[in-house]
Amino acid sequence: MMCGQFRTVPDQKFRESLQRIWDEVERMAVARQFLNVEGGSVEQVRDYRLRLHHCANYAAALTILGAEAKPLRILELGCGSGILSAAFARLMPSDWSLLATDYSRRLIDYARSRFPQANLRFECISTNELEPDRLKNFDAVMFLEVIEHLTEEEAIALFSRLYSGLAPGGMVVISTVDRSPFKRQFSGYGPHQIEYRYTTLRDFLNDKGKNRFERVDIFRLTSRRIVQEAVRSEVWGGYFINRTVALISRLVQRYPGLIQSTERLANFSFRMYDRFVPRRQFKLNGYIEEIRLITEQPELHDTDSFSLVAVLRKTGSGFKER
Repeated sequence: MMCGQFRTVPDQKFRESLQRIWDEVERMAVARQFLNVEGGSVEQVRDYRLRLHHCANYAAALTILGAEAKPLRILELGCGSGILSAAFARLMPSDWSLLATDYSRRLIDYARSRFPQANLRFECISTNELEPDRLKNFDAVMFLEVIEHLTEEEAIALFSRLYSGLAPGGMVVISTVDRSPFKRQFSGYGPHQIEYRYTTLRDFLNDKGKNRFERVDIFRLTSRRIVQEAVRSEVWGGYFINRTVALISRLVQRYPGLIQSTERLANFSFRMYDRFVPRRQFKLNGYIEEIRLITEQPELHDTDSFSLVAVLRKTGSGFKER
């Protein structure tokens, strides 16, 4: 069932939020700081297309939550280095508050030191350890580019705890990369457990045995240019690189003694890459002008969708609206 209030959101309003989030990230970003051995934080990613993808997810969340037109207390799960959370908090209404969380103590300590803001707090919480009692003071939960890191069993358990903890009227905003335009179901990226197409996410979220939230809406972020470039990158070696890195990661997990030396090697490699490989000119306007938040008939956009955005609502009615 489509959420009617989103039908009137102009593309330009969404794009303005995207531009502002991008500008905030650019202003706050710290170059040459390796923060996450799984691939680094958004603030240092050299692939600006990927950075724009993440900024678009936060712009979509800001647009969707902003349609509520009321004060919101928001919990974020999986905030990483916190830079996108900080950008989001700087743009959100003054009567909102955001608690951004991540399982990594290292990243949370970094975020606290880098992004002090009155309407934003950081806390170390694992999604798998989040208890319903922690949710009683929140109106909304968002976890953007996180669900793909969970097994199906972990996602089901998390949805159950979120539903139990949120009051009627509470909502959850999810984003995840859309595999619909790709030939393969899976990109090969090691940290991901499951990757979704529009149809698989829709079927999963509308299964009453897996998701107790009564209302489910799935939107899409689209850009033919971003999709074409992402598909081309995967075909030209991205999948092979992902599988190779995943194999190395499994070896590190099997032999813990390798972890420290692997982190040093990753840090050194990133710094050399950043120092000697010139940045390709990135013409932001050409990308932003094409990105759309699709809220009506999202099922028609399999070929140009790069991200799925799902909104779950607890109505307390005990059944799913269709």
